[in-house]
Amino acid sequence: MNLSENFKSDNKLVTVYFFLKMYIDKVHSLQTGVSLEISTIALRGLLKDAMVGQRTSELAKICSTMDLHDYLSVVVHKGAEGLISRRRPWVEGIKNDLLRGRPVSYRRFDGLFWRSLDEEDPDGDEWYRLTSGEDFRSQMICLLGILRSANRRLHQSVDVLPDLNMGWA
Repeated sequence: MNLSENFKSDNKLVTVYFFLKMYIDKVHSLQTGVSLEISTIALRGLLKDAMVGQRTSELAKICSTMDLHDYLSVVVHKGAEGLISRRRPWVEGIKNDLLRGRPVSYRRFDGLFWRSLDEEDPDGDEWYRLTSGEDFRSQMICLLGILRSANRRLHQSVDVLPDLNMGWA
């Protein structure tokens, strides 16, 4: 993870470079043959809008890492058919998006792995290991800190909006 902030006091511009390549915006291959990506595309859209003075109140409402889940999505790049067959009771509302490789909300995707304690679910086991580990949590906390900093900078001066380049393509 590379995180740096450069401050230019003369014109109050702030450039933030932020790379989350360990878990977020990276394709993960599960042992079950599923390849998926946890994407920040909706969050990037929110930040882009906030940089031009739109949706700033929405940005300000993000207070915890749980709030970030509303701005994350999951894209299944490979193995959607097998995942759908294994998670059939819970997949109905997102089946077509999974098959077409379209983003599915993080919360809806996470809901695929609801199960009874005695149920075997290798996909769910890997998903929980991926999203419950300390590395993922640390990156979410770091991302929340960056968003808080961006929000503070946006409200420092209404006449000059900072340049918030989050390093995303």
